[in-house]
Amino acid sequence: MGATERRRNVLLITADEMRHDCLGMAGHPVVRTPHLDALAARGVRFTNAYTPYPVCVPARLSIMSGQYAHAHGATGNGAMIPSGQPTVAGLARDAGYRTAAIGKMHFWPPYAPVGFEHMRLAEQNGAGWKVDDYHSDYLAQRGLIDEWDRWDQHQPYRDQAPPEYWASFGARASALPDEHYHTTWIAEETISWLKQDDPRPFFAWTSFIKPHHPFDPPRPWDAMYDPATVPPLGDPAEALAKPLMTEGGRRDPRRAFFDLRNLSGEAFAHVAALYYATISHIDHHVGRILTTLQDLGRLDDTVVVFTSDHGDYMGDYGLILKSPSVPYDALARVPMIVAGPGCRRGAACHALVSLVDLLPTVAAIAGAPIPRFVQGRDLAPLLADPATGATGWRSAVFSETREIKAVRTERHKYLYNRRLAIEELYDLETDPGERRNLAPDSASAPLLAEMRRRLLDWLIETEWDRYTLSGRYSELVDRAWFRT
Repeated sequence: MGATERRRNVLLITADEMRHDCLGMAGHPVVRTPHLDALAARGVRFTNAYTPYPVCVPARLSIMSGQYAHAHGATGNGAMIPSGQPTVAGLARDAGYRTAAIGKMHFWPPYAPVGFEHMRLAEQNGAGWKVDDYHSDYLAQRGLIDEWDRWDQHQPYRDQAPPEYWASFGARASALPDEHYHTTWIAEETISWLKQDDPRPFFAWTSFIKPHHPFDPPRPWDAMYDPATVPPLGDPAEALAKPLMTEGGRRDPRRAFFDLRNLSGEAFAHVAALYYATISHIDHHVGRILTTLQDLGRLDDTVVVFTSDHGDYMGDYGLILKSPSVPYDALARVPMIVAGPGCRRGAACHALVSLVDLLPTVAAIAGAPIPRFVQGRDLAPLLADPATGATGWRSAVFSETREIKAVRTERHKYLYNRRLAIEELYDLETDPGERRNLAPDSASAPLLAEMRRRLLDWLIETEWDRYTLSGRYSELVDRAWFRT
């Protein structure tokens, strides 16, 4: 590297609960995202990017560790990477990068030492919001309370929520002014940090809370979309017909966070319009952050990644939110854009990629050694030439919850509930909405066997990493399911 050549920076920007198709360049009929569209025009948009786990904390810890959730061990909110586990932030820091975490991280405990030198947090769920910089400091100093979010996220406040909250399914304009709203605060904190005079390259993770519920953009963003333009609510009967959603008939998927049995088409249109507005609000501030990089002369040497931890049903099967957390594409497929030096411009890459790929990608950019336990792959070949970089790339990608394991190939998706021994199989080419389960068809038997084998091979390989790293070989050998 020449004396005047700068090392590449990395800016990771994440949304929370953002669907893969809610982008202008992805062809969404309503959502407008001009700044993210412009970012995609400068880089690569991955059309088949998947979360390893469609729940916030496990997905985020997979980004941090480069491992699947059953390997890093965090399979629910409130969990944390074991002490001493290498992280993407720690690898970048050790390679001489200044590091920052800004926004909703979902770390437990808050401000855990996971490799970030600078942390300015705006948490939402769990105890973090009681001690974070945004709620307990910034808002408190101004005598402001994000009451709608407290009703949505925290007990016992949720039990005190007024009828308006329940009737609207958590959808209305925020009582907070735009200037004090957390999306704006997170962007301002990011811009302030980027402007600091520090010659080191940087790795920053800017993590927005939205479009996660409640659906409460600040004014005037709440009026951006006309509910009359929203695509219609899906058929609730489809949810009731899915065995994985109903757990073999044991529960109604419409009665999770909200009681959706009374979700009308009109109410859904209002929810969706505000959901879309929070995405456009994020897009606006992403544009401000990228303009700051441009003004600082740093945009051309910064790799910018935009993605989400998981998606949202947002009308599919008559549902909203992410419950029940089944790895259907509505939840498991996420937006992913990577732009900057080393990236082909304006490319759409259809290779199967995962959030576990971000750690090895960032580590390679930083010149840091990639730990041998990492289960993701460096995206560099796909970024340099998406047309040919997929040669030798993975043929399947995986997602899971505690009870459900899923494998997606180029054409098919297979899901298995291990507790209830329920299977679903979909042809995504002819049935992209995952509505016709092929598993019961006798003609699908060979394909079903192949997909089971792929899933078991993945579980064995990644579980082996977990146990060999900890030295618990005897425990691994004793597991009866592994011996099969």
